Amino acid sequence: MPTITRIYGGNQDERPLRVTHRKGNKKKSPSIRVKCACCAETVVIFPEKNPNGNPQMDSVEINGVYASVAQWREVE
Repeated sequence: MPTITRIYGGNQDERPLRVTHRKGNKKKSPSIRVKCACCAETVVIFPEKNPNGNPQMDSVEINGVYASVAQWREVE
C-alpha cells in the first residue's frame, strides 16, 4: 500500500499537496505521485533506481519526459 503524505505551504489558507510514494516491484518502477488538493491534476515522478550523486548524470522522468536532474532544476 502506498504511503500518503500531505505537504503544507507557508500560507495557512492553502490546501496541502498530496504526495503518494509507491515502492517498486518486479514489473513496476518506484514512483512519486503529487496530486493537487483542489482538482484532479497529478504529476508522476520516476526517480533513477541507482543514482550516483552527480546531477549532470542522474536522470528523472516526470510525466513521461526523461531528463537529467540538472536540466529539471533549470525549469521554472
